[in-house]
Amino acid sequence: MTEQPGAELPKYGERRPRPQYGEYATPQEQAKIIADSLPAVSPLLVPPADGHSTAAGAPQPPDASTRVPGTAPAAGQRPRRWDIILTAVLLGYATINVIAQLLTKDTLATIVTQFFITQNIGQYVPTELTANLGETLNVITLGLFVFTVLVTTWMLRRGRVAFWVPIAGGVTATVVALVFVVILLQSDPVFIAYMNRAGK
Repeated sequence: MTEQPGAELPKYGERRPRPQYGEYATPQEQAKIIADSLPAVSPLLVPPADGHSTAAGAPQPPDASTRVPGTAPAAGQRPRRWDIILTAVLLGYATINVIAQLLTKDTLATIVTQFFITQNIGQYVPTELTANLGETLNVITLGLFVFTVLVTTWMLRRGRVAFWVPIAGGVTATVVALVFVVILLQSDPVFIAYMNRAGK
């Protein structure tokens, strides 16, 4: 190996000092010196396949292919066909009922009148309370219908089963109507007299 100019050759039998600057170091020693002079790289950073460094041992985001069965589907997943058909039928039926109720405007009077006829109570005479409760019922029914449509649409877009939402909305509207009917019956003198006669 060619020595650099000015380098003092060791005498026979003398041991060479440890190379520091590569003046008479072997290629292996030079590579070791260069490696020791480089800054240490943290072993905690492991380059993944996507090119972004990730800390070793850090939890990886769940893959869609490894989703646990029975969990809720991810947003944007295609909903079930049977659920879409059933939900559409229920919403169509609810739409027809709501439109008919809004056009009639005296739903409560009709319900109470039919109840009087079937029970042979007598003739029902609508009052101002009947009109007020009827208007309130129409507003509540329309609000429930809009809320039901919004919730159903949101659930279908999320890929969740949504047929039960129109059913729940219809049941809620029916319960509200029955409460109003009971209020009207309790304030009607003909119905009160009928109940008094039945209690004797």
